[in-house]
Amino acid sequence: MEASDILKNLQAKSNVLLMGAPGTGKSKLMNDVARIFESGVGINPTPSHHFGAAIPIPAVPEANTIGALPMMQRAHRKVFRTTLHQNSKYRDFLTGITPRFDGGEGYQISEGILYRANEFAKQPDSAALLIVDELNRGPAIEVFGGSIVTIEADKRLDNNNARADNTQFFEIVSPETGSYIEYAFSPHLYILAAMNQADVSVAPLDVAFMRRWMCLMLQPDYEPVYERFGIQRTAGIPSENPSIQDVYQAAAKALEAVNKKIVIGRGAEYQLGQGVFLSTAPQGDTLNDALDFVTDVWSMIYAHIEELFFGEPIAMAYVLNADHSGSPYSLQEAGFAGETKFVLSHSDINRDTIYGLYRSLLEEDNP
Repeated sequence: MEASDILKNLQAKSNVLLMGAPGTGKSKLMNDVARIFESGVGINPTPSHHFGAAIPIPAVPEANTIGALPMMQRAHRKVFRTTLHQNSKYRDFLTGITPRFDGGEGYQISEGILYRANEFAKQPDSAALLIVDELNRGPAIEVFGGSIVTIEADKRLDNNNARADNTQFFEIVSPETGSYIEYAFSPHLYILAAMNQADVSVAPLDVAFMRRWMCLMLQPDYEPVYERFGIQRTAGIPSENPSIQDVYQAAAKALEAVNKKIVIGRGAEYQLGQGVFLSTAPQGDTLNDALDFVTDVWSMIYAHIEELFFGEPIAMAYVLNADHSGSPYSLQEAGFAGETKFVLSHSDINRDTIYGLYRSLLEEDNP
């Protein structure tokens, strides 16, 4: 999925929600969308210059390009960003009464980020993009309040920000007068949100809330990993004396193998995405640099597995292919208070053992 796809969906539906496992590229996509929306970089073909012409003439955007989208045709575009958390309030998004912080006495009416974005979008020849990260890490339904029934594209003001027959309103406290007023959203306001389905929500997102969004699911995509490290998918993985590409290939394929078991044990939303390989870079181009890099990557993969299967050593042993001849992990029985317990242990994991660990995850002789 590309930023251009997100922009086209925003134009059509106004509200887009990116969903998926951690590390699947949601944050990068949102950053790419924000950059293109605000700056316009990359939306139009390179200006062409004909011999003898006085100046280069910018090419006119074709009808199917993002440069031709109505949102991108507006002269003034601005991005607003926020992240939900457990202390997020309605007044942080729309308006509300808060204490004064300027040294004065009494209270003031706050202007939340959704309110500010909408007010910007209502200005002449303007459009606003509100990015909301970690949507399910805060009380989203409470934060949006009564506005949630009015954010749908067909319930907004008309193209000139005037009342239409199907416009739906809700009440807010006016920052200007302190009185309750009817309020509605501009059609030039776009909301892009993201959430990890595996994260525990502060408050559940019900069906009524979710149907106001176009939900786009992102799955782990291993191709960027193979492309970054020049890996051939069909190449074999030797048992010893690996090359640099062998090391990267073993690590990438091992993540695929781990995710397949996670899908069975926990569900697709609990997988770990390709970002675990792409968020950092090797320190150099030597074999030891590659081994050190994939060792660091493994620490992140293992932490994810440990969190998913905390307190379940047998399940962890299955995912890790413990007791395989090349694995540093082993499942052992131990007595405790008259009961038999299972303990997952491992030997040192470093550049000398990491390649064997990754190879062991690809084998099928797990007892």
